[in-house]
Amino acid sequence: MAPSLPAARPARPAVWSHRGRVGPADGFQENTVAAFQAASATGADGIELDVWRTLDGQWVVHHDRNSVAGPLDALARSEVPAGIPSLGDALSACSVGTVNVELKVPPEATPAEAAALGEELAGSLALAGGPLPLNRLVLSSFSADAAGAALGAVPALRVGLLVEAAVAGEWAAAAAAGYWALHVPYEVLGPAEVAAVHDHGLYVVAWTVDEPAHMERLVGAGVDVLITDTPLVALVAVRGCSEA
Repeated sequence: MAPSLPAARPARPAVWSHRGRVGPADGFQENTVAAFQAASATGADGIELDVWRTLDGQWVVHHDRNSVAGPLDALARSEVPAGIPSLGDALSACSVGTVNVELKVPPEATPAEAAALGEELAGSLALAGGPLPLNRLVLSSFSADAAGAALGAVPALRVGLLVEAAVAGEWAAAAAAGYWALHVPYEVLGPAEVAAVHDHGLYVVAWTVDEPAHMERLVGAGVDVLITDTPLVALVAVRGCSEA
């Protein structure tokens, strides 16, 4: 079933910190507990982070597949370098309204392997007693196999599909599948593209936008979420637009 957008849209887009970033000189390594704590302190509405599944079935937070000890999906949790947090520790450090967990899938994974990862991560996020309730979580992935399996495994979980371009044919298919949002590079989004995605009942998450002029343009276009490395700048920009 396709999702539906609320009749009354928020006055401004939500601002999500990209990997826990605060700004160019923030001094915090991305995707760390310290980074998530610092990003939470900015007043950002959300935080986006990346996860890999270790060889022994644990979820760890890191953008790149490779670490100094080797590919994260080929390591046991005990072999993962210090400083790379578990998903549980990362979520506990995020004092924001929404945390977007981007599932990383090895490029050589088969559709069945990708689907298994999506189903497993969705199940992990839905566990009762976890660090955050389901209504504060979003799962996203570039892998349609993984994201689709997550949708099927936990229908109440908001799932976003990451895409590289605003392709009209994808919008209807994503809506029919039940996705919550399309996550789209900000450069390809304008008012027409945003309106078309909204017409299909999907939210629009723009990534990764750091310049105030681009932020203001996207606010005018009607996007729902800005993912940014500079949440302090974004918060000023979107509030200024909403008050203008």
